[in-house]
Amino acid sequence: MALSSKTDLRERGFLDGQLLIAMPGMPDGNFARAVVYICAHSDAGAMGFIINRSQSVTFADLLLHLELIDRNDAIMLPDHARHFPI
Repeated sequence: MALSSKTDLRERGFLDGQLLIAMPGMPDGNFARAVVYICAHSDAGAMGFIINRSQSVTFADLLLHLELIDRNDAIMLPDHARHFPI
């Protein structure tokens, strides 16, 4: 991403490509002590990954949930990709 694109995102208030670190007193157990990488952030919503905690979601599950592949395509993923933990 070009520097001007990063500047534009920040000026609009979006957090794409940024890390969010939970405050020490975060009351929500889902995010307590979490470090979250924000993949996408716009007026439509946000998506990120907690990077300092293992999740029970696999790469194939994520692709299916985001409707990037259908169930038949997931079967064709190599084992190391299909079962890769996110």
